[in-house]
Amino acid sequence: MSRLFFAAVAAFVVGAAPGSAQTERSARPVLFELPVSDAARPAAPARQQGARAPDCDPATEGAVFQVDYTGFPTAAKAAFQAAVDTWACRIRTTQPIRIDASWASLDASTLGSAGPFLYRNFPGAPTTGVWYPAALADHLADRDLGDGGADIEATFNSDFGDWHIGPGSAPSGLYDLTTVVLHEIGHGLGFIGALKVEGGVGRIGTDPEGPFSYDLHTRDEAGVSLLDTDVFPNRSAVLAAALQSTVRFAGAAIDQTVGEPVLLYTPSTWVPGGSYSHLDEDTFGASTGDGLMTPFIARGEVVQAPGPVVCAVLADVGWTLAGDCAEKVGRLPETSARITATLRGRHPIAGQTRVSIATTEAVSVRVSLVDVLGRRVADYGSAVLVGGSTLDVVVDGGPLAAGLYVLRVLGGPESVALPLVVAR
Repeated sequence: MSRLFFAAVAAFVVGAAPGSAQTERSARPVLFELPVSDAARPAAPARQQGARAPDCDPATEGAVFQVDYTGFPTAAKAAFQAAVDTWACRIRTTQPIRIDASWASLDASTLGSAGPFLYRNFPGAPTTGVWYPAALADHLADRDLGDGGADIEATFNSDFGDWHIGPGSAPSGLYDLTTVVLHEIGHGLGFIGALKVEGGVGRIGTDPEGPFSYDLHTRDEAGVSLLDTDVFPNRSAVLAAALQSTVRFAGAAIDQTVGEPVLLYTPSTWVPGGSYSHLDEDTFGASTGDGLMTPFIARGEVVQAPGPVVCAVLADVGWTLAGDCAEKVGRLPETSARITATLRGRHPIAGQTRVSIATTEAVSVRVSLVDVLGRRVADYGSAVLVGGSTLDVVVDGGPLAAGLYVLRVLGGPESVALPLVVAR
């Protein structure tokens, strides 16, 4: 039996959100395009799918999804809503999650496309310079950043003839619509990374550049963050090679749930839309909760709910879990990105001195030196740090007038200020 391949196509335009000089929103969603594929894959065992309904009160125990349906026939709408109702009892947020869903004619080779809008540098963001899917950003900010606009967009092919629009067992020759929608909403909630390979070069996103919250947790086989640009420079063959070898997803929730980082799908030749933003196909089986977020789905395959690894990934990218997901992962300790700046060289400064910046959690930082009037006199740029790593900054006092300065480290809601004195 063949399996469907989930392909991702990213398209971004950046614009400032109304009323904010800092918050940025992607003008278009990151679209995961679903092509029809006849690639040979193992057949999925048939799973009985009954009619589904929320197994919690989303308004008080989970998440309220608001779906704007366009063109959906009754049965297809019910299949889509079944996936929505499943997710509504797996994550918890006070903010409504809005999906624009269309049932429309598409190219014969395409089943559909879906994906999230993105935000970064919003009030309450855990770290600066990192993109968060809109629904997750709303949750972290505890307000609707989009003023009622869609968080996720989804379009499915009304002309495709091989849909199984349940309930009931999916016949072996058909693709289960509810399972496909469940997968796509998973991407829309944050199971999505920015890293990619184009023309033999590894990149940390394009249009715009910059990591997603997912990327803060990806590691090579030795445990080195793929965002460590000292090891894997952006726009390099070195990063491309890493993305086409063994890559794992690590995090506190994954560690608590599985005990070790989990394999992502990263074949030796980059597969656009399939590589990296999915769990490993050979490790996580068809028709299982964790097989939900592998890059292929078999004809006849039905998945009823996300598995523990899928739930843990969403917890690590920033979600508060609910219901079955919360039970699978367990209660996580409260953590925050505690940033420290430690003087390592001579002080007061006459020439150069060194400051080490460290963090207990994955975080993006921007480092600058300001004078007592708050004027920036030196900019050391931005960097992404992972837990336990350090960034060394060399402060050169030679060109500066004698006096008091502050090394400022911005990294999320809080900042660090290290006073430095330049003496002559």
